[in-house]
Amino acid sequence: MRHVGVNLLFLVPGHVGGSEEYAIRTLRAFSRHGPDDLRPVLFVLEPFLDAHPGLATEFDIEACPIDGGNRLRRILAESTWLSKRTDGLAAVHHVGGRIPMRTSRPAVVTVHDLQPFDHPEHFSVVKEGFLSWSVPRSLRRADVVVTVSDTVGEQVVRHFGVDPDRVVTVTSGVERVADRMAEPASPPVVIYPAASYPHKNHSVLIRAFARIADLHPEARLVLTGGPGRGEGTLVVAVEESGVADRIERTGRIPSAELAERMAGASVLAFPSLYEGFGIPVLEAMAAGIPVIVAGGTPADDVAGGAGWSIDGDDIEGWAEALDRALSDAEARRTAAEAGLLRAAQFSWEASAEQLERAWRLALDTGS
Repeated sequence: MRHVGVNLLFLVPGHVGGSEEYAIRTLRAFSRHGPDDLRPVLFVLEPFLDAHPGLATEFDIEACPIDGGNRLRRILAESTWLSKRTDGLAAVHHVGGRIPMRTSRPAVVTVHDLQPFDHPEHFSVVKEGFLSWSVPRSLRRADVVVTVSDTVGEQVVRHFGVDPDRVVTVTSGVERVADRMAEPASPPVVIYPAASYPHKNHSVLIRAFARIADLHPEARLVLTGGPGRGEGTLVVAVEESGVADRIERTGRIPSAELAERMAGASVLAFPSLYEGFGIPVLEAMAAGIPVIVAGGTPADDVAGGAGWSIDGDDIEGWAEALDRALSDAEARRTAAEAGLLRAAQFSWEASAEQLERAWRLALDTGS
């Protein structure tokens, strides 16, 4: 048996958004469907054990004795504590998007997106500067680069000259696909699960919802997800919408509660301008819920033509799509059925096979 170290020290539970869900779910997929001759060893922060207690029964886990609240301490721990504990393992997979100063080889790095380069304005000056230095360096040092979608993989090859033979896409999957469209609850709900980061584009959705609110007086907009750097803009958009009493903000909620809320929604709206993949879109389609996505994004690629694709800045277009999703039962049924067919193309077995391919490719470079 060969042991592969998995560096999850970037993962401060509740603070890294979709990358947390992606990391946990793909690893669990490997645990269920991966081969017996490769054994992951997870290296995590102490709070991770409380947030994901079930993983201890599936994997070998070592916890670093820090809480991750201090980013500098976390970075230093990767080149000290982690480096010592991964020495001698067959390979090390750094899931947080960069390779630390000191690491064992062969090394794998996961790139979730290239937002620091495409939208540096979404980051503090310090963080943007650090990522602009560390990500290209990590791509040069990596034996294998894992990306969460083909779109991100193509960007890595195009922008950084990475050998495409060293790039492996490991997508998310779904546990099950419903056999029919979901029955929306009453009153109608438009749901958007996303933390309030600038690129999540909440204000466009809020303004679009306000435009059709009088046409659907019982409809509500539900926004889940914790606060991010765009929190102030979101708060102002809600206050100025004129329908603040019909907009519910839940904050970050457990995945089971989110799934329950999504199951009763009339439509999932996903106006995010920038994603590596778009897990909520896939989950909604698998549950038989129609989706509206921002056109030209990886989330749009995930939808694959199911539902409605609207330019991310087109408030009127979003309003029209929301109106149709809430009022036209036949259009909603067509979108939901197309989403079910699309979601069936994403399985966790495939994700496990893709992750195995990445690790074996890395092991081959070190042999």
